[in-house]
Amino acid sequence: MADEKAAAVMTGTVGKSESSADHLEEVNVVKKIHADGTINLVDTHAIGGALEEMPKGYYWSVQFIGTVVAVCCGSICAYLGWVLPANTLALINEDIGPSKDLNWVATIWTIGSAIGFLLVGRLSDIFGRKWMVMGTSVLGLAGCIVGATAKNIDTLVGANLMNGIAAAGQLSFGIVLGELVPNKHRGPVVTLVFLSSLPFAVFGPIIARTFILKTAAGWRWSYYLGIILSGITILLYQFLYHPPTYEQLHVSGKTKWEQFKELDFVGIFLFIAGTVIFLIGLSWGGTTYPWKSAAVLCTIILGAATLIVFGLYEQYVFKGQAIMPPRLFKKLEYVAIVMVACIAAMVYYALTVLWPTILGTIYTTDVIKIGWASSVVGGGILLGQTFGGIAISYLPKVKWQLIILSILGTAFLAGEAGLQPDSYATFITLGVLATFVIGWIDNIVFPGVTLLWESQDIGLATGVLGSIRAMGGAVAQTIYVSILQNKVATNLPAYVTPAATNAGLPISSLPELFAGITAGNFSSVPGITPDIIAATGAATQEAYLESFRIVFYATIPFGVLLIIFSALSPNFEKYLSMNVAKRLQNMKGDMRGEGKEKEGDAV
Repeated sequence: MADEKAAAVMTGTVGKSESSADHLEEVNVVKKIHADGTINLVDTHAIGGALEEMPKGYYWSVQFIGTVVAVCCGSICAYLGWVLPANTLALINEDIGPSKDLNWVATIWTIGSAIGFLLVGRLSDIFGRKWMVMGTSVLGLAGCIVGATAKNIDTLVGANLMNGIAAAGQLSFGIVLGELVPNKHRGPVVTLVFLSSLPFAVFGPIIARTFILKTAAGWRWSYYLGIILSGITILLYQFLYHPPTYEQLHVSGKTKWEQFKELDFVGIFLFIAGTVIFLIGLSWGGTTYPWKSAAVLCTIILGAATLIVFGLYEQYVFKGQAIMPPRLFKKLEYVAIVMVACIAAMVYYALTVLWPTILGTIYTTDVIKIGWASSVVGGGILLGQTFGGIAISYLPKVKWQLIILSILGTAFLAGEAGLQPDSYATFITLGVLATFVIGWIDNIVFPGVTLLWESQDIGLATGVLGSIRAMGGAVAQTIYVSILQNKVATNLPAYVTPAATNAGLPISSLPELFAGITAGNFSSVPGITPDIIAATGAATQEAYLESFRIVFYATIPFGVLLIIFSALSPNFEKYLSMNVAKRLQNMKGDMRGEGKEKEGDAV
C-alpha cells in the first residue's frame, strides 16, 4: 500500500484485558505500526482483506446498504446547510435583516468545516468512526433547528457554524465508505454519494428560491428538510452502521480514557484559535474595516502567528498522536494532492456565492431565472465529479488527467473575464466547462487521498485535506468578495455619476441615487426620471461588469499553482488493488478469524 514501514504486521492470539472487554476473550490480532511509530494490535475481525474473503452477500446486506443510504442522507444535509442559504443570502437578509454580518452566514460554514474535518478525521481513526458520524449528525440536527427558528442574521450565523462543523462528518464518506469497499472501487462509491445529492447540489438555488416564493415558511424550509434528513441519518447510523469498535482497533491497548487524556489539546486549541482569528481578519478587510486598519492587520497577523506556533508545536513539542502531524507533509505526493484539492475548492466556494450576484447585476433581476442559472455551478461540479470518480479507477495516467484538466480550468475561468452584457450564452457555457473540470479534479483527489496512506491513517490524511480545503474555500470567498466590493466601491461612482448627471439628475440628488441603487428603489430620489433611471441602470451594469472582470483575472495565479501541483501529484494505478481495509461487524455468515490465525498484511 503506501509506506511499507507504516504497516508492519505480526499475527498472534491474545487475551483482551478487562479494561477493553467485559471478560477475557481469545482473539486473533494483527499488529499495525503507524507511520509515527504508534503500535496497535487490531482484531482480525475488523480487517477486510481480499475481496474474495468478504462474507457472501456482504455488499447486498441490509447493514451495508443501510450504511450507504445513511451516508447519502448525511451528504444531502451538508448541501442543505450550505448551498441553499448561500444562494439566497440577499433574500434572507430582506426577511430577518438587514445585517452587516450577512456574508458570515456563508463564511462561518467554511470555517466550521475546516475545524470539523481535522477533528473528525483524526479522532475517528483513534476512537472509531461510528460516534464521530453520529455526533456530527446530531450537531447538524441542532444547527438546522436553530436555523429554522432564527429571527435574525446573527442567530443564522450560529446555526451555520454548527452546520459547518457537522458537515465534516456528513461529507466524510471517503473514509466511512472508502474503507469498506475495495481500493479500486473507492472512486465509484464516492461518486454514488455525490450523485445522491444531485437535487440539492445542482438545483439547490432554484429550490431555495421556490421555497421563498411559494411557501409560507420561505427559506426556512431549507432547514426543515435538514431536520427531517438528519433524523433519518441518525437512525440509520444507529441501527445499521457497525464499523469496528474501539476495542477491536486497540486490542490490549490503552483505554478510551487513557487515549482521551493523551489527545493533542494544545494543538487543537492553537489550530482552532489561529484559523478563526485569521479568517475573521480576512473577512473584515475592505468591508467592515479598511485593509490598513489596526483591527484587520492585528487579527490577520495574530491568526497567522498562531497557526505558525501551531505548526512548530506539532513538530518540536508534542510527542504523542498530533492532531496534524508534520510527518504527513514530508510526502510530496500528499502535499500536492492537498494543494490541488484546496485550490479546486477555492473555485467552487467562491462561485457559489458570486454567481448569483453576477447574474443579478449583469443579466437579469428575475428571482427564478437567477435560481435556474445558478444551478450551473452545482451541476457542472457534479457532472465533473461523476467523471472523476470513474476516471481514477478506470482511466490511466491520473497525473496527466489532473494536468490537462487544470490547464483547461484555468483557461475557462480566465475566459470569463471577457464577459459582456450581450454574451449570456458564452458566460453560461464557460461556467459549465470550468466547473465541470474542477469537479473532475475534485473527485480524483477526494478518494485518491485515502489511497496514499495505510488504513489506520486515512481518517487523519483525509481530515487534514478536508480542513485545508475548507480553509482555502473560506480564504477564496473572502478574497474574491473583497476584490468585488472594493472595485464596485470605486467603479460605481466613476460610471454612475457622469451617466446620471448627463441625463439630467441634479448633483445634490446623488446620495439619494446611490441609496436607491442599493435598495433597488428610486422613488425617493429628487428629480428622478425614467431616462435617468435607464442611464443609471446601464452605468451600474457596466460598473459591475468591470469589477467582475478583475475578480476573474484574480483566478489566474491560483490556476497556475493548480497546474504546478497537479504536475507533482501521483498516478494512482499502483494503489488500486482489490483489498478491503475494514469491514462492518455483526454480519451473518462472517466466520473470519474463527479458529485460525491471519497471516500477512490485511490492508
